[in-house]
Amino acid sequence: MTSLLGKLKNLISHPSKDNGFPSTVEAAVDKIFSDLSEYNRTKIANMEENRLKLFHQSYGIMLRNKFRIWINTPLQQSCCEVSGLAKVNPDQASFIILKELQKRIRQAEEVKV
Repeated sequence: MTSLLGKLKNLISHPSKDNGFPSTVEAAVDKIFSDLSEYNRTKIANMEENRLKLFHQSYGIMLRNKFRIWINTPLQQSCCEVSGLAKVNPDQASFIILKELQKRIRQAEEVKV
């Protein structure tokens, strides 16, 4: 018989669609993209790499907390697949998500033109 603590730990360690945590980079980007205003999409799309890294210092914290990246194993694995890395830490994962968000916004902008 599993203890309550063990059950809670398992729930937290294995986020699912039911608890609102995305399990893939694509799902995380979908969520963020839909929540961004057109103005913020434009700002992110036009950021150069150095500016995006600075922006990530604050926005990355929000992403890590919102998606609970430090315990969201499926999302971490998806970040590994997208980046080609064997393992990522939460900071790397949030930057991978942010880079994919920027890529998605830029692609959406190209479709508009």
